[in-house]
Amino acid sequence: MKTFSFTVRNSRTVKAAIGRNMADLPAQFPSLFSAADKLCLVTDGAAPKSLKARAMALFPRGNSGFYTFELPASEKAKTLEQAGKLCAFLFSRGFSRSSLLIAAGGGAVTDLTGFAASVYMRGINWISAPTTFLAQIDAGLGGKTAVNLGGAKNIVGTFHQPALAVCDTAFLDSLPHAELRSGAGELVKYAMIGPGALRRTVEKHLSKALAGDRAALTSCVCACAAYKIKLVAADERDEGGLREHLNLGHTAGHAFEALAGGRMAHGEAVARGLRFALLLSSLTGRLKAEAFKELDALITALRLPPPPKLSGQFGKFSGLISRDKKARGARNRFILVKAPGRLEAAENISAPLLKKAFKGAIS
Repeated sequence: MKTFSFTVRNSRTVKAAIGRNMADLPAQFPSLFSAADKLCLVTDGAAPKSLKARAMALFPRGNSGFYTFELPASEKAKTLEQAGKLCAFLFSRGFSRSSLLIAAGGGAVTDLTGFAASVYMRGINWISAPTTFLAQIDAGLGGKTAVNLGGAKNIVGTFHQPALAVCDTAFLDSLPHAELRSGAGELVKYAMIGPGALRRTVEKHLSKALAGDRAALTSCVCACAAYKIKLVAADERDEGGLREHLNLGHTAGHAFEALAGGRMAHGEAVARGLRFALLLSSLTGRLKAEAFKELDALITALRLPPPPKLSGQFGKFSGLISRDKKARGARNRFILVKAPGRLEAAENISAPLLKKAFKGAIS
């Protein structure tokens, strides 16, 4: 097990543990658990029994009051209504400001649980234990919590760092290929935004990770999680522009996901959003042809399934990107690529260029 710690605003220390087949984390981090009067393990109600068994190995029942709460599957969990239900559950069982929430699941579970932890009694401790490939390298780390609103992703949210983030790659053993490919959409993003060493790690392990190789998955999780933790420590609330690099591919990706109406997995939508960003970077003269070819090959290696038919929805796409929370009042705002590891923000890009990139990304 590798452990990391970093300090964020108000001198709060955040810890992370990454490894495989970890067990009994209360014994590893006694001060966090001994201070909790009650614990609640939050999971996806549709999760397999094997996932819940692994979660219980990580967080065995101790002397404190221990409860479980199941959320609806996937993005259906990320609503204000569901956050209210979780908070009501906690209140009815006497949870206090000394209590602890544990989120064991994909990005929807960690997002919703972290959001509830941030607002219940104005903030209580929580643990993020992501169980999918995508969540372990990205969504379950960093302290951004949110729910969806009006068909737009992550519009209502907070920054509320977990007291502990736990990435146990044994959770990934039973994931189907489609889940690994979805996670690999975020993995490719890290290859594009990170330094050369991170990009080489992704390139080396990508094909084996897609095939479910345990060592490759663990290497990718360790490398990407460590890099994200470093970014978050330097720019926790995206005030210096550094953390914004993590948004590469996400503005268009979230729009593709919304247009597909549940027919496109988040990681696949991000992968197509990455292609959109590369195309737009090329069309605006930022990215040279050779670098475009090198980076786009990583997306091709994912072997994405044919997308739902979206070709006639450019108008809706334009509306979604203008409403994206990252637009900051502009008509549109994207993170674009100048070269591997060199990014910049661009705003108010013309509709003809957007349409060309849109068509190329969904073909």
